[in-house]
Amino acid sequence: MNHPQDAQYQRMTEAPIPGLILSLCVPSIVTTLITSIYNMADTFFVAQLGTTAVAAVGVVFSVSSILSALGFWMGTGSSSLVSLRLGAREQEKADCTASTGFFLSMAIGGVIAVGGLLFLRPLMRLMGSTPTILPDACAYAVPLLLAAPFQCSNLALSQNLRAEGMSRESMAGQMAGGLLNIALDPFLIFGLKWGVRGAGIATAVSQVVVWGALLQFYLRKKTAVDLSPRHFRLRGPLLAAIVSAGFPSLCRHCGNALSSIVLNRTAGAFGDAAIAAFSIASRVTLLALSVSIGFVQAIQPVAGFAHGSGNHRRLKEAYRFTVTASMSSLTVLAALIALCAPSIVRLLAPGDADMAELGASVLRFSCLALPFTTFVNCTGTLFQSIRESARSSVLVLGRQVCVYVPAAILLSRLFGLDGLMVALPAADLLSCLAALIMIRRYFRRLGE
Repeated sequence: MNHPQDAQYQRMTEAPIPGLILSLCVPSIVTTLITSIYNMADTFFVAQLGTTAVAAVGVVFSVSSILSALGFWMGTGSSSLVSLRLGAREQEKADCTASTGFFLSMAIGGVIAVGGLLFLRPLMRLMGSTPTILPDACAYAVPLLLAAPFQCSNLALSQNLRAEGMSRESMAGQMAGGLLNIALDPFLIFGLKWGVRGAGIATAVSQVVVWGALLQFYLRKKTAVDLSPRHFRLRGPLLAAIVSAGFPSLCRHCGNALSSIVLNRTAGAFGDAAIAAFSIASRVTLLALSVSIGFVQAIQPVAGFAHGSGNHRRLKEAYRFTVTASMSSLTVLAALIALCAPSIVRLLAPGDADMAELGASVLRFSCLALPFTTFVNCTGTLFQSIRESARSSVLVLGRQVCVYVPAAILLSRLFGLDGLMVALPAADLLSCLAALIMIRRYFRRLGE
């Protein structure tokens, strides 16, 4: 057969694993780094407005997590199936899957935007906002909710680009929005004196720009799949396949959102400074996890093509290389961040000595979790990529809902703020042990 996608198919199924994984993960790492950097830029510029403003950004981050959860649900659900379809040379099914995931993600984002704007203040209080934080939280949240359809569908577009091995194109689109956000922040916050609302507008505008930058690859027919309304299929089997394949991502990101809400509400008992400290720590550790996310996003299409073509030996090799490389990288990064924790916090929140000391302690405890987190993420993504969604969902829900949330509530009541800081590394260590048991059993079953 003489398919136009033969070269890409051969690359994804035959290229040496180390070089292939690295070629796919580097653009993903850069993309996630840019996203993390502009999130930190928000924190840095907003910090000039005071501790309450930083805490407000931390509260609204839970809303962004929910939007990401829904976007990744459709995006990862469709993209993991796209990799399998392309690996099995089923072009029409790949086109329908990608198109359905994209248009569903836009519709879901629209529903969230309308509901969030109608019930804005109750939503902010639910996210953990205190009365002093509430005005800034609402001001920051409104632009983000208006851009919700774009944020959700951005994730579907970028995930499907990566699913066919186009990580560089996905990186280019994400970078366009990230750099714009960094440039707009100081102009809107200080130049136009819009304060926290300006930071929200900068982020919302960047989401729209990313949407346009990613969509143009599909409109110009530069992709292996054809994204078009005529391929949209709201049929039971396809919808069920996307929903089930993406369910682990929904669990992961909803778990993140739930844990953020619980964290904000629990930390709120210790004052606004505690919420701000955990907000800064989460932004910094997310920057470090950019490396992990890059490796995770690289293994997804490789595992999908390998499983789709029936090459289990290649599947194992990809997993082992990815876990080794990502855990080694995160261990080094965790040590560096812990060493420089006071300086990092003072940079992001200047002028508040008490908050800087608390933030450094929170950040160091968060660093302990990083190597365990990346192992759990790699293992969960492998299961998701090969349609072992139940295993992936159990792993993700166990980590966030069954372990971290109860640990955060219980340990904070027993040991105060120290207990709350210990909860994350303890939960990730237990989840890492569970992931190790699950992957060993699965590989023994595969044999080879």
